[in-house]
Amino acid sequence: MSSQTETLHASAMTVAGEIDLAPEIRTRLRHLIDSLPDQPARLRVLGHVLLDLGLSELALNAFGRALLIDDLDGATHLGLTRVYIQTGRRDLGLEHLEIAISLRPDARELRVLAADLLGCWDKMRALDQLGAVLASEPDHAGARKGLANLVRAAISSRMQNGSGKADTKRAEPALDRRQILWGDVEPFDDLVQSCVGSARYVS
Repeated sequence: MSSQTETLHASAMTVAGEIDLAPEIRTRLRHLIDSLPDQPARLRVLGHVLLDLGLSELALNAFGRALLIDDLDGATHLGLTRVYIQTGRRDLGLEHLEIAISLRPDARELRVLAADLLGCWDKMRALDQLGAVLASEPDHAGARKGLANLVRAAISSRMQNGSGKADTKRAEPALDRRQILWGDVEPFDDLVQSCVGSARYVS
């Protein structure tokens, strides 16, 4: 096998997260994690490298040790967020992301990431995160894109729910088309109406 083929095979394994290490190598890596000085930054770097290699269990050990040293370090909580999301445990990842946001409330990108994670589960909480970003920076591209994605998902959901009720068609009311009905235009009608009174938006 040529060296290029070996490199491609190794990178494909890394992307798929299927690295299979010999037990003695795993043991050495665990000893490396344990022997590093009590510096969260070094442990975080090692955790990210291990996660990039597809070694999520060892990455979790590195980030866990960093967390034991300093549990108020937002970057460590972000590392744990990444581990949990990549291993399919979004709920734990979201918990650590919310901790990171509480430690750095001005970090708008974290709120956009939280809204993205929340979007499929809890649209109201996702909308709250995006609203917090847009209230302080109305032109924030990530938050605007996240809001557009939420609206698109709500419209898509509403259209799917509406298409399932094809046999119970209701008669179209005779309306003046210049008049706009709030519920016909706004997919978050109940959500937005409940939030409008409590928020102040500046254009």
